[in-house]
Amino acid sequence: MKKLYSIVAAVLLSATVSAQAFTATYDFTGTPPTTVGVVTGSNVTSSAFTASGLGSTTTGNRFAWTDGTTATSPDLTKYFEVTVTPAAGYSLAISEISFRSQRSGTGPRSYVVRSSVDGYSSNLAASISPANAELEILPTNVFHYVNDISTGQSGNIVSPAITNQTNPVTFRFYFFDAEATTGTFSVDDVVITGTANSVLAVSDVINVKSAFVQNTQVTDAIHFGAKADVQIYNMNGQVVKTASVSNTRALDASDLQPGMYIVTGSVEGQPVSQKILKK
Repeated sequence: MKKLYSIVAAVLLSATVSAQAFTATYDFTGTPPTTVGVVTGSNVTSSAFTASGLGSTTTGNRFAWTDGTTATSPDLTKYFEVTVTPAAGYSLAISEISFRSQRSGTGPRSYVVRSSVDGYSSNLAASISPANAELEILPTNVFHYVNDISTGQSGNIVSPAITNQTNPVTFRFYFFDAEATTGTFSVDDVVITGTANSVLAVSDVINVKSAFVQNTQVTDAIHFGAKADVQIYNMNGQVVKTASVSNTRALDASDLQPGMYIVTGSVEGQPVSQKILKK
């Protein structure tokens, strides 16, 4: 029955379908560095990186700023920020953010990433991959420099587990625990990974379904309103019939036993299912 439940779920109103992978990559090349990312994939845009409450530097080839806090917790007025926006009719799922971090000799040694989804109230899940002996994760997902070094460090991974966001999602990078406010902190090679998912409005689902099965109470034939490759499932989740159909040719259903069935297919590129009763 588990398979049957997943079939039925495919036709829920406001269903999300047609996932398209994307990446937004920021390499911060140049002096001053370019802050605009390159998006691979469609139906997503990303903003330039910006900074708030921080002092600018002349550092090139990475996004570097000064005036970080010496406190042992984030100053919520000081951060880097970037926003990912889905196209109309799409929702965002963001699975990972990877980046390279670097501090000066007196720069911040701790940093976290938060998102607008929860109002920047909690640190996103943090990890180091591949393993890097110079970095560690402290409790509550805080990245931390193990040693007092000033070389760039790779392996910073954030796993937002953000799904079904039809509004823009903003990420903020907070860094703190500086040895001096004159120290600098930077990020580089930032890659945001996720998918853009087409979201069917209620009216769209109804229109697609109306172009699929025309008679939901069946005697000897099933009539369709569109061309499709279909599968028919019994109520045990077993495929009992497959066929290619069109709106000009009925599908013989005389071999089906009386009872309820679910017909699945794709109309206009959108997966759709319809329950039928065979008399």
